Amino acid sequence: MLKKFLAIVVNKTDLTREEAKESMDIIMSGKASEGQIGAFLAALRVKGEVVEEITGFAETMRAHAEKISCKNHGLIDTCGTGGDSKGTFNISTTAAFVLAGAGVSVAKHGNRGATSPCGSADLLEALGVRITLAPEIVAQSIDKIGIGFMYAPAFHGAMKYAAKPRRDLGFRTVFNILGPLTNPAGAECQLMGIYDGRMTTTIAETLAALGSKRAMVVHSHDGMDEISTAVPTTISEVKGGDVHTYQIDPEKLGFVKPPREAYLGGSALENAKITLDILQGQKGFKRDIVLLNAAAGLIVSGKAESFPEGLELAASSIDCGAALAKLEELKKFSVVHER
Repeated sequence: MLKKFLAIVVNKTDLTREEAKESMDIIMSGKASEGQIGAFLAALRVKGEVVEEITGFAETMRAHAEKISCKNHGLIDTCGTGGDSKGTFNISTTAAFVLAGAGVSVAKHGNRGATSPCGSADLLEALGVRITLAPEIVAQSIDKIGIGFMYAPAFHGAMKYAAKPRRDLGFRTVFNILGPLTNPAGAECQLMGIYDGRMTTTIAETLAALGSKRAMVVHSHDGMDEISTAVPTTISEVKGGDVHTYQIDPEKLGFVKPPREAYLGGSALENAKITLDILQGQKGFKRDIVLLNAAAGLIVSGKAESFPEGLELAASSIDCGAALAKLEELKKFSVVHER
């Protein structure tokens, strides 16, 4: 069944949105062979995925995912693609607690590290958070605490059909992009880092097509899937259904350029210590980059109108103890409700 779509992409012809939805449904339903899936993903990579295709794939993945329903509105996710091979600490996950401390409802979607030793799931485990809560419990966590974590494999069971072909290929495929686009809570706002700077506009247009209320897709000029305090960052922003791409310069926001190794992390335990140090108020270059990324999240969520205002709110979230309190609340809640 996947053969007809494989024939299209092998000829370097783009799929329509409906064709993309149908082809992904075949994969997610277990109706394609591993060989067909591998060939399909490789052909897409060679051709280059377009907005209509990524949108259709994401719609089908969302349909197959286990969903959660929250009472809180204006949810934000800080899930990025990862895969930038920079070995940084968990910047966006740390920023998620800063956002929660500032009053934003965070529906954090994430996984274990693939190209790094510590993904968001690894970090949270090292911090004492239980990551395999039932969907309805995660919804309660978001509603009561203001932050909850959705461990991707627990919510995207149909991904198992593509797991081996992805491993066998050994290079990035469209699935590396789709993870952050398929938040099980249907987060309306998103701060999404991406490993490929050429794709910020494409992914922002995809988020707009998927109905995102507000989003920023970011890639720094030093190659990170984060907003950098060392060099300018390209941001493609979704607002009111439109996409606008621009750059921000951290120097103009008052940041001192850090040494190259300033953002480096390590094992899950080492990264957990970094996160705790930041949330406990330790100053330095690592705090700076968390503040800048949290500021972007505050803009996306509507809590701040500008980066200077967002930076002030983010710093306050840490300095008043609110961000750390959110981590402690999440930890206690998850332990009590672990299944």
